[in-house]
Amino acid sequence: MYRLFTILLTWSAGIVLSSCATSVKQTAPKTLEIPENWQSESSPEYTDKNKRDTEFFTDASWLDYFENNAQLQVLIEQAILSNKDLVIASSRVAKAQAELRTIQPNRLPTVAINAQGERQKINKASQVALSSGALSNEYIASLGLRWEIDLWGSLKNQVQFSRTQLESSQANLKYAQMSIASQIAKTWLGIMHIQGQIGLLEEHQRLQSLYLKSIEERYRRGLIFAELYLFEKNKLHAIFESLNELYNEKDQLGRSLALLIGEYPKSETLEYIPLPDLLDSIPAGIPSDLLLNRPDLIAIERQLSGSRVVLKSAKKQRLPQISLTGVMGNASPELSNLINANNAFWNVGVNLAQPLINYGRINANIRATKAQLSEAEATYEKVILNAFMEVENALSNESYLQNIHKSNTHIFTQTKDIASINQTKYIEGSGEFLNYIDAEISALQSERQNLQIKYNQLQNRINLYLALGYSFI
Repeated sequence: MYRLFTILLTWSAGIVLSSCATSVKQTAPKTLEIPENWQSESSPEYTDKNKRDTEFFTDASWLDYFENNAQLQVLIEQAILSNKDLVIASSRVAKAQAELRTIQPNRLPTVAINAQGERQKINKASQVALSSGALSNEYIASLGLRWEIDLWGSLKNQVQFSRTQLESSQANLKYAQMSIASQIAKTWLGIMHIQGQIGLLEEHQRLQSLYLKSIEERYRRGLIFAELYLFEKNKLHAIFESLNELYNEKDQLGRSLALLIGEYPKSETLEYIPLPDLLDSIPAGIPSDLLLNRPDLIAIERQLSGSRVVLKSAKKQRLPQISLTGVMGNASPELSNLINANNAFWNVGVNLAQPLINYGRINANIRATKAQLSEAEATYEKVILNAFMEVENALSNESYLQNIHKSNTHIFTQTKDIASINQTKYIEGSGEFLNYIDAEISALQSERQNLQIKYNQLQNRINLYLALGYSFI
């Protein structure tokens, strides 16, 4: 008896282990043709195809400004530990892990120990009048086994589906971390940009005040009309309003940054780090299939693979279900003799269940599952196309912003030269004070435009970095 149970358990474990439910293979998009390279290349001079690998593009110098920034990295590390969206995503991973552990044992035999004791009194003549009947006891201790044989792999499919959900949750967590890190980088970059703009605008305000004071003196002496004086006075008020807007925007970005790192949304002052010129171009020849490594694409692909597994499982509901049952134990009318070997009993049974009439429920479920699979395939390809668009837009913007920055830098250099010439003339006594101040203001305005373009370039680098599936963590 015990040998029979041992053989049954060993046999069942061997079958289960030999058909272990591993992760489902990755599904390639059916109707999409992925080009070898991107249509919008920013640096056609790069032609070394042997270096087209993930490590090269991750370690390229065009990413150094973000990855080597200590202040930014501290903020990102804090967010990974405390951001509430990441806590939610982590909880979903933990839930998916628990659900997988719940489903996995369904493929294994169920073993249960049962013990019961019963005392009853029965009248031989009538079951109503029990006063004169006989007393009897019965004690039973047994070990029961039930195993649904996964002959068609339906239970295996359920485990595979649960595993795809776990892998999807893990990929979503990874992408959430990347997304939060990118949001922090953007927000931090916005704060640095606004601080730089505030510094330039405050200098503009100082120069405009000097300019207005000189205009006011000329107006009082009757050298200019009142409308010119009022026009310059309005300029100063406009600068003051712009400064207030920048201060307010900086406070809002500070609160957003605090929220991203999991703190109370309060505005804090960060050490100002000037924005750099982007001297390194993005290398051309980035293989487009790298995009498929993006965690959000992996997450949606896992959902698609899960839908395929669900369809397989739904089709197998038409097949018969086979299960084995077995019980062994002891039974005795006396508790003291319960463990006596002479009181042992056992039984083994096989159950076969084949659905005959289910009013089309199985076929309807298959049709619904096929529709879900079709939706999942279309969603997957839509997300891929959108991801390609994000990269193409970022690469196109990179080229556009490079041209704008080059043109603006030329203008900025000229305005600085003009301001320097007017300053020299004023110091030497051959130039007008107003011309000198006006040239300085023009140079400041050009510098503000140059700073805005730098900021746009860095923001675009973050967009491209995330779109390609790279991370600041």
